[in-house]
Amino acid sequence: MDPKETTLLCLGDFPMPFISAKSSPVIPLDGSVKIQCQAIREAYLTQLMILKNSTYREIDRKLKFWNKTDPEFIINHMDTNKAGRYRCQYRIGQYMFRYSDTLELVVTDSINQDYTMQNLIRMAVAGLVLVALLAILVENWHSHKALNKEASADVAEPSWSQQMCQPGLTFARTPSVCK
Repeated sequence: MDPKETTLLCLGDFPMPFISAKSSPVIPLDGSVKIQCQAIREAYLTQLMILKNSTYREIDRKLKFWNKTDPEFIINHMDTNKAGRYRCQYRIGQYMFRYSDTLELVVTDSINQDYTMQNLIRMAVAGLVLVALLAILVENWHSHKALNKEASADVAEPSWSQQMCQPGLTFARTPSVCK
């Protein structure tokens, strides 16, 4: 077996990649964000990774074409599962190199809903229910009052009141007056 000379050429550390969000790291819910990872010219592969469960997981990778050193990654339909800490890493040859700094993406609910119309509808429905209950109460009171009048008219008057109010002559031969 012939001994082979192996030459190790060390040119120093490669620069750390740079990661940035094109617009803002604060993304509205269901919005999209464009992430740019700056790598060096010699990098042929750039990876975008997210920190989940204390480990970085690859989200996407871009191969270098036409000496483009700033690959862009687009994340659509942002939600809380896609929010988090992102990093880039590039590859030269068969070796992976350092991570970029961390980019924190935050998802916000950009729709500050105005609940005025819904509240007005609720108040109107509550008012209608109140009016309906009031109508039921008045109808009940009115029917109860009418029932009491009928009941009092049906009750027979005592016999002594009929005897006292019978028209006729009294002992002094004067007509009696009934009320």
